Amino acid sequence: MHGVCDRIRAELAECLKNSDCMRVQGHSAKECMSKYRDTLPTECQQVYHGFVDCKRSLWDMRKRFRGIPGGQYNSSSTMFAALDRRMEK
Repeated sequence: MHGVCDRIRAELAECLKNSDCMRVQGHSAKECMSKYRDTLPTECQQVYHGFVDCKRSLWDMRKRFRGIPGGQYNSSSTMFAALDRRMEK
């Protein structure tokens, strides 16, 4: 089962790999995100803020019912899918 934020996490990892912080300066991804975040390209900073918003929305009770914007959900794992399977029997 994949998490809702996995796609944006992969995008952030790819952006960090292509940044000068990792390629040229040789820092780790953790160092780039904690110490050198201001030197990252604007694109990586925007993806990072999107990732943080996604993770934060997992704890927001209002969004648990509405869903995370841009999230991909598998209908087979929902309560309604389980009810539908019971009705088919």
